[in-house]
Amino acid sequence: MYRILACDLDGTLFRDDKTISEQTIKQLKRISDMGVIILPSTGRTHKELPTLLKDLPFLRYALCCNGGSVYDYLENRYIYEETIPYDTALEVLDFVKTLPVYETVVVNGERIVKGDRNHEICDYIRHVAVKGILFNMEGAADVKEAFALRHQDAQKFLLYPAEGADKEKAMNDLRSAFPQLEVSSSGPMFIEVNIKGVDKGKALKDFCRLLQIPIEECIAFGDAENDISMLKAAGKAIVMENGTSETKKYADIICPSNNDDGIRKMIEVLW
Repeated sequence: MYRILACDLDGTLFRDDKTISEQTIKQLKRISDMGVIILPSTGRTHKELPTLLKDLPFLRYALCCNGGSVYDYLENRYIYEETIPYDTALEVLDFVKTLPVYETVVVNGERIVKGDRNHEICDYIRHVAVKGILFNMEGAADVKEAFALRHQDAQKFLLYPAEGADKEKAMNDLRSAFPQLEVSSSGPMFIEVNIKGVDKGKALKDFCRLLQIPIEECIAFGDAENDISMLKAAGKAIVMENGTSETKKYADIICPSNNDDGIRKMIEVLW
């Protein structure tokens, strides 16, 4: 019996319109009542889980920032966190000014993004960002300057390639300049940066150790390349039909798409 259900959000649990069907919520509650831990696993911060998820009475934990943290909503604290050191983050913010990207840095669950001194987000980011997280963004004319005032480690960077930019080249430039960092992508308009070794798979393993649950008793759902480490770590890996061809290479099962209630249908089969 699987005791943890770890699932990516965008493109996996969420339909394309960022909703979850009532039938899926009903099935999640059913297996939660059986003792299964529902673990949203996302690049979002703990403050950015939609209300429709955070308000579910059976949801306690979330794996956030692509594996950079696990948050406990019951105790209102991180139970696991690995960050990018402050000095390294300052160097990254200098370096990305040479790349065709718009920079975002995450500190304590909040995003500082390219914008203006009135804290307005630049129009490009407003256009391409996931609309449900815009409330958690503070615009800054100089992101490095605003970050320096916090004087805290960075949880992650989210970079938005400019229109027409070569995203893969930007990612490779980052990898070459900062071998101590993990550079990945969860979609065509995003580059995500964590400390090296941090990914959803490592965070899932550490979460299982904290709860003393064998990783083999975890089932993971995903659709994109940043889910691969989690899929490889889990006892069973399920990839959505809408997932990328690269991600599907790591699937034990290909399930129906996110728009076709794939997770609900698999729950009905497996539990």
